[in-house]
Amino acid sequence: MDADLRPIYLQIMQAAEPEDLFGAEDVVLPASMLLKYLDRKYSKLKAVTNPTGYHIPEDADAARDADTRLEHLLEVAKKRINLGLYGMPGYDKPAPSGVFKTFTVGKNTYSIGPKINSSGRVDTYEGNLVRDGQYCGEVIIALAHSPESNHFVQRESRILDILHNNEVPQWKHLPLLLDRFAAGERLGVTFRKYSGQPLAQVSMHTLHRSGVDQKHMVWMLDRALSCLGYVHRQGVIHGKLNPETLLIQAGNHNVFITDWSSAAYKPALTGQRVVTEASVFTPREIIRQSKIGPWSDIYSLGKVMIWVLGGDPATDWVPEHVAEPLRNELLHMVQGNPHKRPSDAWKLYEVFSEIKDGLWPRKFLPFDMT
Repeated sequence: MDADLRPIYLQIMQAAEPEDLFGAEDVVLPASMLLKYLDRKYSKLKAVTNPTGYHIPEDADAARDADTRLEHLLEVAKKRINLGLYGMPGYDKPAPSGVFKTFTVGKNTYSIGPKINSSGRVDTYEGNLVRDGQYCGEVIIALAHSPESNHFVQRESRILDILHNNEVPQWKHLPLLLDRFAAGERLGVTFRKYSGQPLAQVSMHTLHRSGVDQKHMVWMLDRALSCLGYVHRQGVIHGKLNPETLLIQAGNHNVFITDWSSAAYKPALTGQRVVTEASVFTPREIIRQSKIGPWSDIYSLGKVMIWVLGGDPATDWVPEHVAEPLRNELLHMVQGNPHKRPSDAWKLYEVFSEIKDGLWPRKFLPFDMT
C-alpha cells in the first residue's frame, strides 16, 4: 500500500467513533467552532483518501474504502455536534446496568449515580443521560443540599448562562450546563461531565509533592488568565479560586474552573457579593465585604500559583529556584492593597507570555499525572 495512504487508512478504518478519528480534546466549544475544527481535520484526511490520486488499483480501492468510512464518520460527528453530544464520555455505548433513581427534563432522562462531593451547600453526583431512548453518556448532577441553599444553584446557573452567551474559545474552561430541575423543594442542575484533577490532588502526586515545575506552572497560569480575561469582561467575578476549584486536564494542557455558585455579577452596579468561606487564597476585600473586582480573582490566582510551585501562600514565600521575573510578577498579583495589584487578566496574560518567551523557547511539555 502507498506509504502515505497506509497510516491514514489504518487510522480511519480502526476508528470506532468519530472522536477516535477527529479527536475530542476541544469538545466543550460552541458548535460553530467545533465544526470548523472538524473541517480542518477532515480536509487533511480527505487529501489522502481521494481515490483518483492513486494509479495502482489496490491503492485506489483502499483509498475508496477509507474515503467512504471517512464520510460516514464526518456525518456522525456533525450530527453529534449539532445535538451538543460530541465527545460525551460513553456516548452510544451500552447504558450502565443497575438500579438508579431517574428524573426527566424535556427529552432528557437522567439517572443519578454515586455522590461525588458535598460542600454543605450543593451536593454533586455522577449521572447518565438518555435522550429519546438513546444513551448519550455521562453527566454531573448538582443538587442543593437543602431548600435554603437553592440560591447557590440559581446563582451558578445564571452566571454560566452569562458566560455562555457568547461563542468564544473560553467555553473549554467552563462547565456546560445542560438542564435545570426541581427535586421537591430543592433545585438542581445537570452539567456535561468534565474531566481533570483538582490542583489539590496534583500536589499529592509523587512527582509534584515538592511543587510543580515553573514551566508547568506558567502554562497553568496562562490558561487560567485567558479564561478570567473573558469572564471579567462579562462582568463576572469568581471569588473562590483555590486548589479545589481549579482543575488540570493534563493531556491537553487545559485549566478548568469549577464552582461558580459564589460568583458575583457586576458587583459595583448590582451590589452582589461573593459568598464564600475565607481561606489563605481569599483577598481581604472579599472577607471584609468591601469593593471587589478583577483584582480579587487575580489575587487568588497568584496565591494558588505560589502554592502550586511549593511556596507558602500565607507568607508569599516563593521557592528560590523560580525565575526572578516570574517571582516578581506573582508577588505583584498578591499585594494586600487591591490598588497595587494588576486589574486586567488579559494584560497580565501578555505580561507572563513575554516573561515566558524571554526565559525559554516555546515547547509543549507533557505534564505527567500517571
